[in-house]
Amino acid sequence: MNSIVVVFGIATGSGLIFTWAARAAARRIGLMDRPDGRRKIHAQPVAVVGGIALFAATAFSVATAAFLSEDVLAAMAADWRAPLALLVAGAIIAGVGLLDDIFDLRARQKLVGQCLAIAVLVFGGEFLITGVSLFGAGIELGAFAIPVTFLWFFASVNALNLLDGMDGMLGSVGAMICVTLGAMAFEHGHPLEGFIAFAMAGGLVGFLRFNFPPASVYLGDCGSMLLGLTVAALATHASLKGPTLAIASPLALLVLPFADTAAAIVRRKLTGRGLAIADRGHLHHVLQKRGLTRVRTLILIASLCCIASIGALASSILHNDLAALAASLCIGAILLSGGLFGGVELRLIRERSLGLFNRLRGQVAPVEMEVRLQGSADWAELWNQIAHQAEDLNLNSVYLDVNAPEWHEGYHRRWTRARASGDKLLAWQVDLPLLGQGHLIGRLTVSGSRDRECLAEKLVILSKIVERAEVLASKICEPAVLASRPLAIVPLPASD
Repeated sequence: MNSIVVVFGIATGSGLIFTWAARAAARRIGLMDRPDGRRKIHAQPVAVVGGIALFAATAFSVATAAFLSEDVLAAMAADWRAPLALLVAGAIIAGVGLLDDIFDLRARQKLVGQCLAIAVLVFGGEFLITGVSLFGAGIELGAFAIPVTFLWFFASVNALNLLDGMDGMLGSVGAMICVTLGAMAFEHGHPLEGFIAFAMAGGLVGFLRFNFPPASVYLGDCGSMLLGLTVAALATHASLKGPTLAIASPLALLVLPFADTAAAIVRRKLTGRGLAIADRGHLHHVLQKRGLTRVRTLILIASLCCIASIGALASSILHNDLAALAASLCIGAILLSGGLFGGVELRLIRERSLGLFNRLRGQVAPVEMEVRLQGSADWAELWNQIAHQAEDLNLNSVYLDVNAPEWHEGYHRRWTRARASGDKLLAWQVDLPLLGQGHLIGRLTVSGSRDRECLAEKLVILSKIVERAEVLASKICEPAVLASRPLAIVPLPASD
């Protein structure tokens, strides 16, 4: 216990000092996250060097504690490959994240960096999941061990990266996760992983001094990806029961970031958006739209994370996966029953599944669906103008998607004819971008079939609809209309 206190205390102090120093340096060299009035709507430029400070604080505290505590030194001497691999992998992914913070890397470039860091851990530090156990049943992964391990690391890195969207949130959640992982590691006889976990938790506590609202330092992709990689690595060893990984505890511990990521994938995929397209449908966005202040949102998320931590730790100590499952179900029940999060995504799945089921049964009713993610603009009136022209223009599908997170406006509506008319060789489609105040705020995609009517005349009609849409968009871009509306999916009557 004394060694844990030493590690945590050094990490907290060094986290404070390194974050303060990094913030001062960032202001001098211009390493700042500057508001752009669109996705980045914070009031002032914020230093984006929290990840550098976290990496330095964690490494410094573990190394210093090894000189001051025989327990830490003995743990490192017993297994030097793991901390060395974690140090190298952490440096790689922190470097990739820092480059992304500066130059805004493409997704595939970040993916290459993540693969390299994970490969160092898997092949250099033996952070390989060879088997998993759940409710007492063990499964050997065999040839799937490496793919499953990479998938686990990818999921953790990107889930925690997506969760970093509000001052103080990822730092608080990450600190609680690391403390829990540290306790689990000591309980399972992995002291080195325990010391590293408490070191990162202390570094996050020091960083939070500068990250609570209003933040003056951000973790950035450098810090969020570093945290995700470290959590995945520590969970891999801390949850080992013999040769297999007791998967229930780490899954319960990461239930909030995994749920937020899964909801984002469902929301974007089923509304036809790219997975990399930002929106304001994440957990903290939705809670704030429900009327919670930033502080109350942070308290609620921290409370839910505390439930997950208790369940994961109880499952680890009692050797019973039911505790982890109960904690996860409790969190899901709180969010869903309270209408706080996940309702829209579940209804999207239901509507899409129902449409697919009806088509498999041979039903030929047209499909139409409306999703208001947020905002108050009257897109329905514009849609009615489009729907009124659908038959005359011989349209097969209409897709209107508005995504303007900077103005708190999100709307999705689509209509598909039961059976496309005309020869497929005569099909046509136009994808028209919608602009508001010079910014892209959505798209209108229309498809149809050539007939005897002049296609040019149809395009003229569509251009007039786009003009009306952009007039409406110019209104929502004004500061006076930033009202939000609860999420809702409204099934519409068939118009075919």
